[in-house]
Amino acid sequence: MNSPREIPSICPYCAEGCGFYTQVEQGKALNIEYMKNHPVNEGGLCLKGNAVLDIVYHPNRIHSPLRKKDDNTLYEISWDEAINTIALNFKKIVKKYGPNALAFLTSAHCTNEENYLFQRFARILGTNNVDCSSFYEGDLSIVDLTASFGYASVTNPLSDLANSKCIMISGSNFIENHPVVSHWVFEAKSRGAKIIYIDHRVPSSLLIADYFLQINPGTHPALIDGMITHILEKHLFNQQFIKERTSGFEAFQKTMRKQSLKNMEKISGIPVAKIKEAAYIYASSSTSAIIHCTDFNPQSNHNNIINLVNLALLSGHIGRSGTGVFTLLEHNNAQGSYDMGTSPTILPGQFSVNDDIHQKRIAKLWNLKKLPSKRGLSFPEMTKALQRRKIKALYIMESNPLEENTYIQKIKRAFKNLEFLLVQDLFLTETAKQADIVLPANCWAEKTGTYTNTERRVQWQPRVINPQKQIIPNWQVICRIAKKLGFKKQFSFRSPENILKEINKTIPAYTGISTSRVKRIDGLIWPCPTPKHSGTPILYTEHFNTTDKLGKFSPVLYKKKKEKPTKRYPFHLTFGKSPTFYGLINLFTSPELFIEINSKDAKKIHIQNQSEVKISTKLGSVKATACVSEKVLSGVVFIPFLPARGGDSRAFHTLDPRAKIPELNATTCQVKASGGK
Repeated sequence: MNSPREIPSICPYCAEGCGFYTQVEQGKALNIEYMKNHPVNEGGLCLKGNAVLDIVYHPNRIHSPLRKKDDNTLYEISWDEAINTIALNFKKIVKKYGPNALAFLTSAHCTNEENYLFQRFARILGTNNVDCSSFYEGDLSIVDLTASFGYASVTNPLSDLANSKCIMISGSNFIENHPVVSHWVFEAKSRGAKIIYIDHRVPSSLLIADYFLQINPGTHPALIDGMITHILEKHLFNQQFIKERTSGFEAFQKTMRKQSLKNMEKISGIPVAKIKEAAYIYASSSTSAIIHCTDFNPQSNHNNIINLVNLALLSGHIGRSGTGVFTLLEHNNAQGSYDMGTSPTILPGQFSVNDDIHQKRIAKLWNLKKLPSKRGLSFPEMTKALQRRKIKALYIMESNPLEENTYIQKIKRAFKNLEFLLVQDLFLTETAKQADIVLPANCWAEKTGTYTNTERRVQWQPRVINPQKQIIPNWQVICRIAKKLGFKKQFSFRSPENILKEINKTIPAYTGISTSRVKRIDGLIWPCPTPKHSGTPILYTEHFNTTDKLGKFSPVLYKKKKEKPTKRYPFHLTFGKSPTFYGLINLFTSPELFIEINSKDAKKIHIQNQSEVKISTKLGSVKATACVSEKVLSGVVFIPFLPARGGDSRAFHTLDPRAKIPELNATTCQVKASGGK
């Protein structure tokens, strides 16, 4: 009897991009085998990675197109009927209302080739109303690196953390949500590195931290401001690096010296002595790296990233092994989705939709006279446009906003204003149930194409098994719809390899990432600007990717939170990713919503551990199970994202005016025993 074939595979869940082998026998995926020579995870896999086969043969998967009846039930139809119906509705809406009445929402679960085609389809139809669901869940934080560095991406490979002498971790749930990255941090620690950990919650393992700074919620920027102030006052900065490699230092120095360390202590809750100690350790180390994890307050997140960039530039900890800024993403192809241009403001290659040079270049490549230049709508903005009946048709691919969001009822009501909703997914999700047409999507094991992980590593995912039953690959579905709409010439792709060839022409950083070269186990790390280029693991070794090739200082002073605790709403409400809440896993684990509350607060308001409680804000309320814990400070309540299961999700929704994404970790709440008045 022949042994099972082992097919190299990429984990479809988080953004680390771990490798493993899928064992296949007689066309069936049977098991996984650890890939010990993979450069990211060296054979290790977390709980999610070990469960990758669970969705492949899941009994709830959709295997054929579905259409909604007048009584809102769904019935099976043929692919021809589905494609004809989709094309007919798109044509009718564009003719009557114009292309900006269309909107497109994709997911970071899709390959680069799928997402490239998806945004290409939207723009050829004439709209920039295209977004990726991972961006409004926090993965848009990489964009804040662009102004200072040039690229929206991390600077070094994850494994390079092992070469750091000091690592500063800033953000939420690091160990739980980034176990592979924490492996490299522990490796650095075993070699003598000092680890500074900053968070408002105690990490699951304090063994990782030499210095744990438990700040008040939302005050990361204030603590970093304090560190910068001390470095400037004591001349601990790297004068040569600043002189040769940066711009804007004098204005930055002048602005930052207006702050007092005592005030930063008052805001952050960290004593001045500890702020000074952290600043000295980071600045004086020969190689220091920064890890940033997503905070669900966009304004705090933005300020924190800008300040961390300033800190790296100030100390010269950039462009070398063991240094850099690691803004960790959450979803498996979030980096690739942004690179492919699934954004209302960005074209493929991270170019602005208003960039005339690249507008013309890409239009010519796509056989168009011009591309749409009007800024498109992010998904939260699409929802508002739906409420005003400005959006008439919405195409959603492998995204489930009715279970991935904090304002579900608002979205559900807005969907009723659509003339046509198309959803392409693996399961009949809450979003799919609202659709006029539902198309089956292929899962990771049925896909062929590339993913770009959080360290810019582009990796090839070969098809492990054939699509099951009537499932057609996503890229083929997009091409069939486009051809039916009259774009046969622009969508004559024959394979994912064929699509990647066009990506090589469209995106300069991907030029050398050809099919033959990317299929090796370690893939290629962009920028890879020529066919024989070996890739660029460490960015900015000689210059930055800005116009003048210099890194930019951007002074950002801490601004106090808008909402302060009151007698009625006495607690700061904070959010963070939980390993049990992750994309598709929610469909079949359905964990209960819980909150963490400090024991002193629980005792004061008569809350027992594991009891049901009601959390209320000015906008609404949800129910959850109380976990009495010392992980959170007194006066703070932690809840895992997503909170929508417990009741009125409006409780947590405001829209950040700058980022155009939901603003969390910026509100206060009350907690009472369920049923209490």
